[in-house]
Amino acid sequence: MEWLDKKGLGHHTPSCPCLRCHLFRLIGLVSAGRLAEAESRFEPRSASLSTRLELPQPQRVAETAEALALRRRWLILGVVLVGSFMAILDVFIVTQGLPSIKTTLGAGVSDLELVVSAYSLVYAVFLITGGRLGDILDRKRIFLFGMTVFTVASALAGYAPSAPFLIGARALQGLGAALMYPQVLSIIQVTFKGSERALALGLFAAISGIGAITGNMVGGLLIQLNLAGLAWRPIFLVNLPIGIFGVIAGHLVLRPSRAERAPKLDLPGVGLISLFLVSLILPLAEGQQLGWPAWIILLLIASLPLLGVFILYERKRTDEGADPLIDMDLFKHRSFTVGMPLVILIYLTTSGFFFSFVLFLQSGLGFSPLNSGLSFAVINTGFIAASLLGPRLIPRLGNRILSFAYALQAVGLVWTLFTVTSSGTGLTLSELAAPLVIFGLGAGFALSPLLGIILSGVPSQDVGAASGVVSTSMQIGNTVGISLFGLLFYRFLSSQLSSTPASYLDSFKLTLPFLIVPSLSSFIIVFFLSQHRARQIIHTLEA
Repeated sequence: MEWLDKKGLGHHTPSCPCLRCHLFRLIGLVSAGRLAEAESRFEPRSASLSTRLELPQPQRVAETAEALALRRRWLILGVVLVGSFMAILDVFIVTQGLPSIKTTLGAGVSDLELVVSAYSLVYAVFLITGGRLGDILDRKRIFLFGMTVFTVASALAGYAPSAPFLIGARALQGLGAALMYPQVLSIIQVTFKGSERALALGLFAAISGIGAITGNMVGGLLIQLNLAGLAWRPIFLVNLPIGIFGVIAGHLVLRPSRAERAPKLDLPGVGLISLFLVSLILPLAEGQQLGWPAWIILLLIASLPLLGVFILYERKRTDEGADPLIDMDLFKHRSFTVGMPLVILIYLTTSGFFFSFVLFLQSGLGFSPLNSGLSFAVINTGFIAASLLGPRLIPRLGNRILSFAYALQAVGLVWTLFTVTSSGTGLTLSELAAPLVIFGLGAGFALSPLLGIILSGVPSQDVGAASGVVSTSMQIGNTVGISLFGLLFYRFLSSQLSSTPASYLDSFKLTLPFLIVPSLSSFIIVFFLSQHRARQIIHTLEA
């Protein structure tokens, strides 16, 4: 179809790049092929007025519609990944600011642990509920509300005049993240299919890992710059422009979606899992500072029975078909059952390592926040490389890639221990580079395929609950890792005669062997996931 403009120039509508032809093509698309051009025009080389209407080619309209749908799907992915990046970033970005927070706010050891773990604790408690609320009310609405709460809480954290105020703001951040984060996996599951879904999940895993490691890098840089003399505060304020952009873009791009059958909230289940997590995390974070009084010890002992009661209660609700907080039938899938402890262990290892490593470098060896952050850039290099390469190796290696990943992670930690021992307090970043890259490679090869393995075969109506379980497992690993290995590190440090670089060195050396144990345990657990099952998972993801 061609037409003449006022200058007598001919335009071939299907291929012409001018604005008017572009509008004609859009009109033809929007009208579902009923009308390609709704106004009269002169045909080339003719003075006669033409009023003939032309229909667009059905194949071309279908191709254009598919291209626009594809572009919208990836825009949706981009928006939700901004949310997931913010949520994961703030688990770790505060780590680099701990020495500065201790100095400016007069925070104690337990305050520092709670600044980190209050976020992860509230995050873990409400993640499953957040996923369920998305299924019931609308994933778009809950995602945007969670991002708004998160952004406001970030402003409060940046303003915090005292350590308790900062801990409270961090807890509110955790609530916003808990509402926002589980919607990401749900939206990916309902938006993408087949190989596109596998790629989207791989990108989600990569962004989650990059957020974890980038948090330390960005935190170190912002503290080193000391913008406007604000010290550590910009590590929270940086979320404001990102959050505002994410909310606006989400309103424009995201589509409403919810489960076909709206489930009911399991409030007793929320209460039981909250009691379990508090009884586990609070003693680990506060026990040493309080001198391990009897009530703290009893609270820690009570955590296991509370977990047992929660599991029995959820099993009963599942059998009765009464919308449990966690559908226990999910654990009938072998990949899901094996994957849960693997997720907890990898996050336990990485969070525990990051927490103790930053304290060792900055408070012990006197590294600047920037140099400390650069050490995490080295880890990030290995992680990104493995995250990009990992999906290509899954069809060839199956679950053996997970065994390889955990072996690499253990090797990286052993090599780090050897380097720290041989170099002593004169340790430099260049000496740490090789073992840190190996550690990053191990984390990347493990996390990238793991999420796809866990979520394979989960029915679409249960994807919100499954996403909440996965995300809660991540944050349980983060919280327990920080509390447990922080406890060990400070316990070893308090046994030293003085807080010198040598004492920090000895404490870190004593902590590293305990960090190697989860990696070796994960290496063994992978063998419970059969190779045949791994091939079925790959087939499912590619279907």
